Amino acid sequence: MIPRLVIDSSDAMTELCFLGKTAGTDKSPYNTVKHRHPYTAVYNMLFSPFKNLPVNFAEIGVAGGNSAVLWEMYFTHAGTKIHMFDSDQNFLDHGKDLVNDRHTFSKMDVSVDGDVARALKDSHAGQYDVILDDTSHNHGHQIRIIKEALPLLRQGGLLIVEDIFRSTAEEEYTRELGDILPLCSAAYFVVCEHKDRWSPGWDNDKLLVLVKA
Repeated sequence: MIPRLVIDSSDAMTELCFLGKTAGTDKSPYNTVKHRHPYTAVYNMLFSPFKNLPVNFAEIGVAGGNSAVLWEMYFTHAGTKIHMFDSDQNFLDHGKDLVNDRHTFSKMDVSVDGDVARALKDSHAGQYDVILDDTSHNHGHQIRIIKEALPLLRQGGLLIVEDIFRSTAEEEYTRELGDILPLCSAAYFVVCEHKDRWSPGWDNDKLLVLVKA
């Protein structure tokens, strides 16, 4: 079984929490414009070792581009490359207008076998330090992303799946990732709690974190 952590960040205002509020991303429980997922305090812990390094960072899912702005503000090293992926060209074009040239924006369709790996390889990033999934939140797509993306992480790199539905049995992930978990030095769910979390109709404030062995 993949173990589960429960983290209540109600008393936390980390740097990423503040930047998330500023960027207007739903990853911060302090934003005022949309859903409020309490991820930023957890990410502040996970990403702090990479903050001042020339990191290769990828996020799958652009939407309004708010998280692209967040990563630009947080990862300040001039050598950092931030790779954003989405299946919607309008999202990609809009995102390009919000950030600097450390970002790349590329097409990826997570519903198609092989397209996750193709797009990640085509970005010419080499091995990634962090790959973050914030796309369809579809269970099958999440499994595909994990299986195709994990081989492209460097040792010690992080693969994080956002917005896992709390109602989905964790045993399903354990079973379907049976060939992937031995390739990880750590794997755990994080149930994210916060007094201001708000995701009506979704109830998916949950992460799956994998660390490449």
